[in-house]
Amino acid sequence: MDDDERSEQVRSALLKALGVFVVIIVIIALGTTFLVHALGLNGGSSGEPLGSGAASSPSPLPTKALPQPGDSESPSDEPTDEASPGPGDGKVGDIVLEVSPVIASPMERINLTGTYKGADNVQLQVQRFDDGTWNNFDAKTTVRVGTYATYIMTGRHGENRFRVFDPQANKGSNVILVNIQ
Repeated sequence: MDDDERSEQVRSALLKALGVFVVIIVIIALGTTFLVHALGLNGGSSGEPLGSGAASSPSPLPTKALPQPGDSESPSDEPTDEASPGPGDGKVGDIVLEVSPVIASPMERINLTGTYKGADNVQLQVQRFDDGTWNNFDAKTTVRVGTYATYIMTGRHGENRFRVFDPQANKGSNVILVNIQ
């Protein structure tokens, strides 16, 4: 083989490698773009890129829970028969609690989200209703600009009643029911 043939083979190999490299880069770019849009990391439905200065609050986790009786304004031992406020129904100072899922397996993550209108930087205690009294559950959350989110896990089978409680204001949220099967 002479030098011209070797040069042509090297050039051909380099062009093939460059072509493969370009194809890989295009696939990575398309995949990244698809994932960014699929995961909603492109700034949401407003079409503005992230960091564009548009202030928006994160939306709470979805809920399958229906409002349940038992809105409690004080740390009483018994849930009340009043209807629970639904999402967006609360007034300033009302603590509204939502849950997802309402039926779970033992030790499955149960998301608690909600609003506490007019509150900021307030710590809420998650409580479970046991044997006629509200007992602190091993979970707390902090209200940030009127919203909060946390999760719990429990292995106690059957119907469990939960609420969040503001010990400073001596005020409880609506009661939510979670069935552990």
